[in-house]
Amino acid sequence: MNVELRAKGLLSLDGFRNMLLSKNFDITESLYSRKIYQDMTRPLCDYYINTSHNTQLTGKSNPEAYNRVLLMGCRAVEFDCYDGNNGRPIVKHAYTLVKPCSFESIIRYIEPNLFKTSPYPVILNIENHCSSEQQKQLARILKTILGDQLITKPLSNKNPSVLPSPEDLKYKVLVRDVEPELAELFIYLQNVPYREYNYAKIHYSAFHSSSLSENQFLKLAEQDPIGLVQQTTWRLLRLYPDGFRQDSSNPDPINAWNFGVQMVALNYQTSDDMMALYYGKFLDNGGCGYILKPDYLIKAQETEFNPWNSQMNFDCTQILTIKIISGQFLPRLNSKSKDILDPYVKVSTHGIPCDYRIQKTKVIHNNGFDPIWNETFQFTIRFPQMCLIYFSVIDYDLMSHDDRIAYFCSPVTMIQSGYRHIHLKANNNDPIYSTLFVYIDIQNDNDNDDENIIHVRF
Repeated sequence: MNVELRAKGLLSLDGFRNMLLSKNFDITESLYSRKIYQDMTRPLCDYYINTSHNTQLTGKSNPEAYNRVLLMGCRAVEFDCYDGNNGRPIVKHAYTLVKPCSFESIIRYIEPNLFKTSPYPVILNIENHCSSEQQKQLARILKTILGDQLITKPLSNKNPSVLPSPEDLKYKVLVRDVEPELAELFIYLQNVPYREYNYAKIHYSAFHSSSLSENQFLKLAEQDPIGLVQQTTWRLLRLYPDGFRQDSSNPDPINAWNFGVQMVALNYQTSDDMMALYYGKFLDNGGCGYILKPDYLIKAQETEFNPWNSQMNFDCTQILTIKIISGQFLPRLNSKSKDILDPYVKVSTHGIPCDYRIQKTKVIHNNGFDPIWNETFQFTIRFPQMCLIYFSVIDYDLMSHDDRIAYFCSPVTMIQSGYRHIHLKANNNDPIYSTLFVYIDIQNDNDNDDENIIHVRF
């Protein structure tokens, strides 16, 4: 500390650097990333829910894999359950190299960690392939280990025609399937086939939930987009990767979120761009695993919201200007590599189709320590509440494909203006010391018709 400069009310170069690196200059250091700030008393169908698909597709169905996703903020996990030896059900993934593991051992192992990162409900999505006898064992195991945490009867003093809220279900576990032997455990999330809107409105209640493969979802989104969106206003829908993804790759979650699908199940074990978007989405609301949907999706039966219609005026258009100034201490792709980085930054926005944009900086050759770009990009965002901003730091390779070496993703609504440091993540979402130094400017688009926007707010 320079005492003389401090006495004069001045800041040294080191002091200025330390100030810029402090949390006060983090690009998202705000109420949104640190605290649960959204209304958590709405029905479950009004929230996006952090959901994992097959938690581990190679090696053994290790209970630690389930703990890992729970501690990363996941609130809904999947178990493929089959008959095991000695009358004990097992968890495995069919047609994969995963070795089976006892269902009971997994539940015992994860029970202490169910609510360490969030107080809001955990959903156990059980893909049930067990015989009647072993289904009874599933029920016994869940009741014995989870005790009062397990929901086995409807909550008292609650409207029976709507789903309870995350607040109602704090520190509770819900189970999702259709088998009669387990019927007593399916209080709020009975799995039923997806049917078109008019059939569902007559025959399905708020407690009926449907799962869609990604291919099935895409067909429905093309054929009946408004009907698909409107089913998410009273009941839960879940999307899962198609079976052809034996490599554990992931579908784009943005598409399903645009249609209000609450549970988009991704393979957490895959460090791809889709998981980067997923981590970014659930960075919001204190990382609690539940994100409140925008009003125009919650009230879609009144707004008739259609993600394909870019002319709808349901949000405040923003003009986002980003100057990528420099990078600091960028990582090599792996610790054994001796190659010097040739980094560039790709900035992309992901949301309603009209808001999808990609822009890139130039390549800085042979400098991963302190590359300087000083390049400015502008994005016009029609639906900020649905939009993510994704920064990818990429190593250029003339001879082969370019590799992502670090990234950061966040909802646009969390971004703060001014000079900011972006604290980057490793490809597996672990924190690292690398940063980007940027300047952010956010302006409302005055050309937008504010009267129309106000008309659809509730």
